[in-house]
Amino acid sequence: MALVTTSHKEVSVASTSTSVEEAMETEEGSSQAGASAERQNPKHRLVHLDLKGAPPKLSYLAQVIPLFKKFGATGLLVEYEDMFPYNGELRDLAAAHAYSQEEIQQLQELAKEHDMLYVPLVQTFGHFEFVLKHDTFRHLREVDMYPMALCPSNTESIVVVKKMIDQLMAAHPDVRYLHIGADEVFHLALCKTCKLRLAEQTWTDRQLFLDHIMTVLSYIKVMYPNVKAIMWDDMLRETSMTHLQAYGIGEMVEPMVWCYLPRLSGTFLTVSFEDLWKKYAAVFKSAWIGTAFKGATGSSQYIVPMNYHLQNHMAWLAQLDNIPSSLTVQGWALTGWSRYDHYATHCELLPAAIPCLALCLQTVVHGGFTEDCGFHRKVSEELGFSQTLQVQLVPKIKTIAREGRFPGAKLFQGVHVLVNLDADYIEFLNGDSRYTGWMTDYHVRKNFTNPCHLEFIIHMASRLQEEFTKLHREMDSTLSEMYDPSTVEEWLVVHFKSPIDKLSEILGTAKTQIERYSSRTTCSS
Repeated sequence: MALVTTSHKEVSVASTSTSVEEAMETEEGSSQAGASAERQNPKHRLVHLDLKGAPPKLSYLAQVIPLFKKFGATGLLVEYEDMFPYNGELRDLAAAHAYSQEEIQQLQELAKEHDMLYVPLVQTFGHFEFVLKHDTFRHLREVDMYPMALCPSNTESIVVVKKMIDQLMAAHPDVRYLHIGADEVFHLALCKTCKLRLAEQTWTDRQLFLDHIMTVLSYIKVMYPNVKAIMWDDMLRETSMTHLQAYGIGEMVEPMVWCYLPRLSGTFLTVSFEDLWKKYAAVFKSAWIGTAFKGATGSSQYIVPMNYHLQNHMAWLAQLDNIPSSLTVQGWALTGWSRYDHYATHCELLPAAIPCLALCLQTVVHGGFTEDCGFHRKVSEELGFSQTLQVQLVPKIKTIAREGRFPGAKLFQGVHVLVNLDADYIEFLNGDSRYTGWMTDYHVRKNFTNPCHLEFIIHMASRLQEEFTKLHREMDSTLSEMYDPSTVEEWLVVHFKSPIDKLSEILGTAKTQIERYSSRTTCSS
């Protein structure tokens, strides 16, 4: 069944003997030419590594980066957050399990070995939790209670940002791009100092935002003249063209226009795409597109809804023709969020998203996707599946893929087992079952229970508990191959502790109730 269609024609893989990589090269060298071909295939396709959650071991990244390249990636967008080994006055920012300077160098060498662009990302305004959570930097918060955004009117704020940039750039002397984040500054112009500045300067809050960002960008331009800055675009969407032009931001940065929904219409607040492109084309020379291959469908999501992400890329392919020719599209950043923010739990892990990433990359390369397209089959084969990957998710997966020969395939398989197990568990707790019908709190409190049904409840709860315990043991071993102990602990506690504890409680209660009966007659279920 075809997914969302676009005006771009999907190009089939010509031969079953052709590898995915060769098919990609054939497609890129095909008869498509001119402006439309450039639009369909901008020169960069960056895979985003969000290291603020579940940062993989370097040994695992060394296995999957060549795979990224094989399926069409041309670079990496590396968001370190607290995984960067900050030192000196900034040493508190580095997590206990942060990468070492040597590992940062190894990661860059991996990208270079595979001829991939390397773009580091450092936060400079919003999503500053990993800095502002520390008592040392708390005074830089815009709102004292909240650690998300720094105060742009505190003169120490820009000092800290500059030091962060300097340490990051010292570890990346050869990069051509630096991403400065700057998205989702939810707390802006709220402190007394900022309000006073707005009154004195007769500014809007967006002008205050621009003032801080231009200070950051000017510093980069002076200190690192060969580096081009990139920033997320959401804080610019409702900023007037007049203000953007007056600040000269178009000469300083390339916006990364992001939206992760399967339909792009109506997702830019009060700004239409037509008006957005018109404004950006008048201000900027170049821009990027931000899509998502994971981490955009729920803060605690653990299984990747491939169809959702494929439709997101299809929607962006359709949008390309609406971008004015005067605005150069530099490329795509396929984001893979690991946490919604520094305090959130994990969303999908990278190994569980490798098949989705491969299909999304190939969708961008080929300009479209249908479930019966050639590269769907080819990608599935390359990843070690005997059948094409299931992209449509239902509340319970129809079949569990116990196949796969890619790095992290066991984890991919494990989350598919878990989603089915969770579905069975939720049905047991909340569905039309004997537990909800014959072992309510009322029944237990009144000791008004039927041993015939209690035996069945014990049978079902025991089976679920055994399956959760078995999978917990398997996932512990699998996760430990790719992640540090703190990541393994968090993931296992979040996904297993609650159901195992609840099932233990149910079993204990049911057994206590059934012990009240001297006769243990078993009722056939």
